[in-house]
Formats: sequence, C-alpha cells, structure tokens
Amino acid sequence: KFSYCRRAGIACAAPSYLISMTAYDLKEGESARISRVDILGGAGERLCALGFVRGRTVTALGFSLLKSCVLLGCGAVRLAVGRPLAEKIFVERAA
Repeated sequence: KFSYCRRAGIACAAPSYLISMTAYDLKEGESARISRVDILGGAGERLCALGFVRGRTVTALGFSLLKSCVLLGCGAVRLAVGRPLAEKIFVERAA
C-alpha cells in the first residue's frame, strides 16, 4: 500500500506491520516524526499543503473532552483533526 503526496512528490511504501503508532496515540505534549500519511483525496492534499508530510515533526497539543479530536502542531501550523484522520497519520517516536 502506498501513500503519496503530489505537492511534495513523496511516496512512502513502508509495510504497515513496521508502523503501528499513529498521531492519535501520542500523549498531550508528545512529539514524533511523521512516517506515513494514509489519507487520500482533498483531505490528504490539504494536509500535504499544510506541511504534514513524511519526515516532519508533529506534536499532539491537546485533545477534545471525549478524545474525539486532537489538536496537532507541525511547524507553525496548528490543526484540529478528528480521530479517524488522526489514526491515518502514522508516526515514529523522535530519537
């Protein structure tokens, strides 16, 4: 399965069994490096345009009351995404 961002020209084909942590799994204030974004269509293009691409560092800034949304920070961008989208942003802990 491939994840591809047209704007950045990046394709990632990492096997899913190697990547198990998502942006939704981060604790509040925790940072990690984006390893794959499995979001297609307009939402995927929008995330790519905002800089949520492979290799960038993302931080979980906060969660909604019932953890249905997560506020993510990537560079100067702050973006609230729902749980289904956050679970499609795969990350690996920064060393």
